[in-house]
Amino acid sequence: MEERLLRRKDVQKIVPIATATIYAKIKALRFPKQIKNGGTACWKMSQVQLYIDIGEEAYHQMLLKQKELEKVS
Repeated sequence: MEERLLRRKDVQKIVPIATATIYAKIKALRFPKQIKNGGTACWKMSQVQLYIDIGEEAYHQMLLKQKELEKVS
């Protein structure tokens, strides 16, 4: 199945937080990072749904572990 991509406005409908807050949370590893799709910032629906399902703190811990694994590789 193809991954659904969300634009910022779509993300904000699902997770009602301000644009500046989204980018601050991304920087702090507390929100899914956007990807570029033809020069447009998009989020993967599966990552946003995971963030909602497990909560911000668990998502943060998951991203910290991924970053640590990237350093080791």
